[in-house]
Amino acid sequence: MKERRLFIFCSLFLLAAFLAVHLGGDVFLEELRDPPARAAFEEGDTVLIEGQVWKREEKADYNVFYLRENSITKSGRTVGEAGVILYDPDKTDLRTGNILRARGQLFFFDEARNPGNFDQKFYYQRQNIHAGLWTQSVEVTDGTFWRLRDALERFRRAWKAALLEAAGEKDGGILAAMILGDRQGMDPETKELYQVNGIAHILSISGLHLSFIGIGSYQFLRRRTGSYLVGGLLGIGFLLLYILMIGAGVAVLRSLVMFLIRVGADMTGRVYDMITALSAAAVVVILWQPLSFYDGGFQMSFGAILGMWLLGELIRLPGKNRQAEENRRRQAGSRGRLAKAKTGLVQALQSSLGVQMILFPVTLYHYFEFPVYSVLLNLLVIPLMSALLFLGMAGSLLYMAVEPAGLALLWISGRILDVYEVSCRAALALPGSRLVTGQPGMDTVWFYYAALGITMVLWALARRRERKEDRHCPRERRRAFVPVLAGLAVLLFAGPASRLGSLGQTEITVLDVGQGDSIFIRADDGTSILVDGGSSDTDQAGRYRIEPFLKAKGVGKLDYVFVTHGDGDHMNGVEELLGRQEMGVKVCCLVLPVPEVWDEKLQALAKEAEKRGVPLAFMDRGGALSWGSLTVTCLQPGRGDELMPGNGASLVLDVSCGAFDMLLTGDVEGEGEEVLAQRLEKTYDVLKVAHHGSKNSTSEELLRQASPDVALISAGRDNRYGHPHKETMERLSQAGCLVYQTARSGAVTIRTDGRKMSIRGFLI
Repeated sequence: MKERRLFIFCSLFLLAAFLAVHLGGDVFLEELRDPPARAAFEEGDTVLIEGQVWKREEKADYNVFYLRENSITKSGRTVGEAGVILYDPDKTDLRTGNILRARGQLFFFDEARNPGNFDQKFYYQRQNIHAGLWTQSVEVTDGTFWRLRDALERFRRAWKAALLEAAGEKDGGILAAMILGDRQGMDPETKELYQVNGIAHILSISGLHLSFIGIGSYQFLRRRTGSYLVGGLLGIGFLLLYILMIGAGVAVLRSLVMFLIRVGADMTGRVYDMITALSAAAVVVILWQPLSFYDGGFQMSFGAILGMWLLGELIRLPGKNRQAEENRRRQAGSRGRLAKAKTGLVQALQSSLGVQMILFPVTLYHYFEFPVYSVLLNLLVIPLMSALLFLGMAGSLLYMAVEPAGLALLWISGRILDVYEVSCRAALALPGSRLVTGQPGMDTVWFYYAALGITMVLWALARRRERKEDRHCPRERRRAFVPVLAGLAVLLFAGPASRLGSLGQTEITVLDVGQGDSIFIRADDGTSILVDGGSSDTDQAGRYRIEPFLKAKGVGKLDYVFVTHGDGDHMNGVEELLGRQEMGVKVCCLVLPVPEVWDEKLQALAKEAEKRGVPLAFMDRGGALSWGSLTVTCLQPGRGDELMPGNGASLVLDVSCGAFDMLLTGDVEGEGEEVLAQRLEKTYDVLKVAHHGSKNSTSEELLRQASPDVALISAGRDNRYGHPHKETMERLSQAGCLVYQTARSGAVTIRTDGRKMSIRGFLI
């Protein structure tokens, strides 16, 4: 450690930087300050932007341009912005380096509005980008462009076209993601298949890819030139051109810095030290993007290398026995080669386990689940990666010159991808393939890492004793793992234990799904229930809002899903959940109103459930289900009710837990609401306001009968219907209700033990 002065300096710098970022916030970081454009303009304003294009992406329906050094103008008022993203549906032919003037609608990025949801605002804050523009017109004011960057981008597009043409849309899309970092057009099912099995890292340009490309080219050029210096300089130049073509991310920058240090060590005749190179790379990344400390990609990329280094330092055979073992294998001939292969497999498994030990809490914190068989799956995937990258790169480049030869290589790469897909599907079909734990608390994460640190110290002490006494101490080695096993147990079971009713409580969350409804209920015995799930203004709300929320809560399966009626803003998310039974959240039972009030959409939903093997149940008036102290009772409709299918025939549910009562009304209005008001026999603590606060529902009579203390309104921000209507808000105010709106508060969560309740908005 005395010789690692650079490592010590970098470690101290990273500690100081983390404290400055974590404690200082916007005092030190421009990225966290309110952007000037937000203070000067309103979202949706038509503004004029001038800036320079420094990056471009091609989407199916529009082009994306990243601008820097921007000025934004409206009505004579001008403010500056460091970074702006332009979305251009006209697909104007712009080049990097162009200075342009664009007119369009200004917008700002959304923060996460439910637990577990993607925080778009913070994602772009890390890049110091705070605003976007949907363009109406674009003109170039200065046609100067960066010739090298432009040439590389054009070559990249031609390369991708060759991949898609030669390997097909599916395999070509995967290879384009792996080689060029371009996931546009990639088969979404294959992408998710890799994600849920824990091998999605092969689709991102990471250290694995750059090690193959950078180290491979460096070693080839070094042998061809016979010089470390010349080979190193040429290898560095080749890798820099490649990175300039694909773009720099956290993992790419880390790999580049570590590659430069490794090649520099060879060129100067010095010894390469992995942990020093890793710490130096972390300093470079943090200087580039200080908020990377909180980025899952940063944590995963650096954590994986740290895990491998720790493994090399701590989990290996004692050094003085290794040479003797090697000599014995050589003398044993074929038996020795077999033993060497066996040892190699064990070491690969140890390496994979070592990396997972480091990354396990990070994986759970950011993704809420763990692919159980990913350790074994990566033993197959990673060794084949070098061959796949070589075949994909060589085959696609060769295809441009000698088509048959390129096709042959790409055919082989396609068979490797077939092996990947078959292996992933087989792993997914195994019992317990996905462990959904929910998002652990930071206290649990730190407890785990403390336990892991103690284990490493005990392991090192056991190894030191083995070396000193020249004997194995298996009992001491096993004892060394007791702390980390305790940390692992806490990490896995602290979440589920607290989730079992949150220590005897029932939890009810009205999710923010935009203009729609979705209500999650967890009974005090752990039963998970969803009432409705859909949105009319949020694309794929089931996949991107409801499902991540459920996983963050540790819900891998829903025991019951109620659908109140057939409107899409209440059930299209449920349709998504039913279609994602293999890779999403499982639905154990779908509960609908009585068939007499079904419309065509509910009939189609029932058929879809039967097709997916999901049991179907109906709730008639007076029917009740109980779990622990929670009871859900159907107030209407009943088989004898003469209600037309639609809003008026919405399933209305009484949710009670001890002295706590909540009324869920779907979109009930008109005749259905009149009947409901006559049937109510008690008052309620909480009312889920019907039909998103429409003036045609929540009448004075209903409010008088229900007499709620709190009213919850689920509606989209600035929705085109104007929900909640002014008339409804006035009636709620006159009734003395405390009103929560998802449009303002994000998800709203109620917790009750049956005697008292607490209520909290996610954003407020």
